[in-house]
Amino acid sequence: MASDRLLRSMLELTDLLQREQTLGTSLAQLAEVAVSSVPGCGAASIALSVEGVAATAAISARVALELDLVQYATGDGPCLRSLARAETIRVDIVEADDELPHFAAGARLRGVRSVLSVPAVLDEQPVGTLNLYSFGGPFDDEGTGAARVLATQVAIAISRSPELVLAQRVADEAQEEAEDAAEVSLATGLLMANEACTRQQAEGLLHSAADRDERSVVQIARRIIAEQQRRL
Repeated sequence: MASDRLLRSMLELTDLLQREQTLGTSLAQLAEVAVSSVPGCGAASIALSVEGVAATAAISARVALELDLVQYATGDGPCLRSLARAETIRVDIVEADDELPHFAAGARLRGVRSVLSVPAVLDEQPVGTLNLYSFGGPFDDEGTGAARVLATQVAIAISRSPELVLAQRVADEAQEEAEDAAEVSLATGLLMANEACTRQQAEGLLHSAADRDERSVVQIARRIIAEQQRRL
């Protein structure tokens, strides 16, 4: 039975994921397990959300990558909708002509008849999708349930990835630095207008206030912005 195949595959996969060191290898194994254990699945891909943009990280067959790329090129498709909405998307290609004409045409060209995209959710945020492609008929409830179990494993693999943790930390720090710089720039502009001084003089005032009050320049900038907002 399909449920027995999935259970055996999951037991093997759990042991494998505990031993694997790279995210790419773990995701590739998950894509292969999807093909072998989800009823009707002929090909699979796993896409990650990188700064809100989908990127394919693992495939079981080239056709899965090709159909992922069709979606990225047109900006729409089951994978992208699943990622954006954080919900499972099942698409019958025969019925998708009106809603997803470009994707449906690409799928038919490659013999795909049905698509199932399931979000991998971490801390209530979709961090990727498991995308399954069928050359037979539509995915049933049993297949969808099995895919959801595997999508949970995708999220776990992502959460344990040292590469992704480091990349996210770098991205978060860059975003924080950009926001701080924007606040300092805004406060500098306010000082220039209020004090009728040059940018260099305004920056000097910010640093002097920071030294005097034993605060960071960013904290002083935020205080100036808050004071300006109260005056409006």
